[in-house]
Amino acid sequence: MELTNEQRRCMGLEETAPSWERVPFCHNDVLYFDGDIIRKWVIDRQNYFAEYSYHIQTSHDRTKLCAKTGKGKEKNLNQANLQRMGSEGVYFSFEKGGFYLANRTNQRTYYSSGTAGLSAMTEEEFAAFLDRWVAETDEEEQKRVQEFATAKRRHCKYREGDFFRFRLDRTHYGYGRILLDVEKRRKEGAKDWNILMGRALIVKVYHIVTKDPAMQAAELVKYAACPAQYIMDNRFYYGEYEIIGNAPLEEEHDYPILYGQSISARDRDKLLLQIGPLYRELPLAGRSVIPGTSLNNGISFALWEGKRMLKACIAAGSNAPYWERDASFACSDLRNPINRGLLEQVLAQFGVREETYFG
Repeated sequence: MELTNEQRRCMGLEETAPSWERVPFCHNDVLYFDGDIIRKWVIDRQNYFAEYSYHIQTSHDRTKLCAKTGKGKEKNLNQANLQRMGSEGVYFSFEKGGFYLANRTNQRTYYSSGTAGLSAMTEEEFAAFLDRWVAETDEEEQKRVQEFATAKRRHCKYREGDFFRFRLDRTHYGYGRILLDVEKRRKEGAKDWNILMGRALIVKVYHIVTKDPAMQAAELVKYAACPAQYIMDNRFYYGEYEIIGNAPLEEEHDYPILYGQSISARDRDKLLLQIGPLYRELPLAGRSVIPGTSLNNGISFALWEGKRMLKACIAAGSNAPYWERDASFACSDLRNPINRGLLEQVLAQFGVREETYFG
């Protein structure tokens, strides 16, 4: 299984040139050489198919990877060392039935089959998917693909109250809002249970799936939203989630809940609670973690919601499909309706009034 240049062009991948030499590599993989320069690595293994672009000089016998700087040393050309050298530009992967198209250079993602709401595909189904992809790439779409492929890396600013747009698939958009910048508040001296990876934001995603790329903030606030979530700031910082406006935040009643015993090896004797800007701690002595709860400190680079989930919530007129999707969400998030009793116990343990943070 290997892409054609037409397929590569429609995905923004670098095309192979007639002068490049196709050389078998480890397993069923293939390297493309332009003289002694590696230009492409095609990976073809069970349940994993991918293509990455490189520009790495090798020794004349193609057995060594040359150092990128004068201070470095040559390394043997093998899978591990090539992977460490890092690819550039657009790459794609088909793994465990999912398709992912992204750009290593500008740190943007163009397409994710999971976000698009597609079920896991077999190799045959993926081949048919690629045929449809090419057929649906008209002149306008090709321009968008080319912009994605050639865009330079950006460092974008964002702030609390920002509305943002994100792509669900090639034609549909979703919208959301930044509710809280955890790192900013931490730097300002706010008390915080620092157990999240990366630079965390709290955001919410509205119940809307649309082809309109120009929704206005005044319209978005009329929509219901999925439960707010923690997310790393990468996709905002690099401009993949595009800021489309800002407005002062209204009173918010839906923040994720972090609860449990301190995980610090130096200070374990505490019970902690974090609900957005609210931070509470209690001595552990004479108390215990309420059985059935969890820290709920998972955080992702991407939003939890995809096109399928949003459509299900819209159809239901509620967030029931969000909570019912799998067991991990049922047991980890105290906001889940099935955890109502646990939530009441946790809030009572810290003396927090429910109406303060949950309307």
